[in-house]
Amino acid sequence: MGFIEAIFSAGAIVMKAIRTVNQVTKNYIARVVDEVVQERARENQVTPSPTPVTVNIQIDIKNIDLEETELEKKRARDGLLKRTELEKLQELKKQREDKFEQWQKAKTEEVVAEQVKNPDRYETSFLNNDKAHILQFHMGQVVLEKQCGCGRPMFLQHKNRPDGSLLMLNDFFWSCIGYYNHANTQCRGTQNFSTQDIGLMHKANVFELKLSNAELSQSFTPKNIQITVVDRVRQHLKVENSDVLCPIHHVPMVLREKRNHSDVVIDMFYLQCPHLGCQQLVKLKSAAQIAAFLHSKEGRGIL
Repeated sequence: MGFIEAIFSAGAIVMKAIRTVNQVTKNYIARVVDEVVQERARENQVTPSPTPVTVNIQIDIKNIDLEETELEKKRARDGLLKRTELEKLQELKKQREDKFEQWQKAKTEEVVAEQVKNPDRYETSFLNNDKAHILQFHMGQVVLEKQCGCGRPMFLQHKNRPDGSLLMLNDFFWSCIGYYNHANTQCRGTQNFSTQDIGLMHKANVFELKLSNAELSQSFTPKNIQITVVDRVRQHLKVENSDVLCPIHHVPMVLREKRNHSDVVIDMFYLQCPHLGCQQLVKLKSAAQIAAFLHSKEGRGIL
């Protein structure tokens, strides 16, 4: 049993099986912490203020994506690619996946190191239906150390509720990012989201996560709050959110506003992959998701 079952990028969330923590887990924690501390010490000897490894890796992934896009444009324009260009395209895709694996490892280490250094900045909320919005807060974010049977990472999904009612915990499930790969490597793996005795560790300064699911929904009802939130969100249109990555291209998704919407805040905005022709998107369909986006950009949510 691993101490880190799942770590979410933005909220630095660690899922822990609270009642089953035993000596094996404690030894694992000690080992992970020791490895992270030693690695950070080595990095600090080289440079006192290093750029986060994850930032550099994301830059590499973006550069790979730009090269891949140029080749795809050429194929669309000319109708075909030379053999060397096809080989280059496959090489770029392999490089992207390798870089994403490096990013996952580096992100895990950064999160653990931050929690070890500043444990007072985190708190644990135990899950029940009143806390389902904590999961919505992290929708679309890449999950680390939560792996499908095929070895790929997974992320949270939830069932649709056409009536607009509040989501319950049993509406959530894990889905493999391999579902979005091409047919020859596609994986349809899913796992039920287990809620028994589970607590989620998250940043303590997120006010929305201190409220209940219903309280957050009610707090977002006043028209003046919604108008203010819309104005704030619109300031970030066409800006990327490095917390939410495309499951195919692993580049940060970009904020867009729907062309036709009903002026309802939770029906106005979405995040979309900037890669040419990619249709992957994450709809900001809840107060919690909008709060998460604003936190990533401004350090404060909707309230």
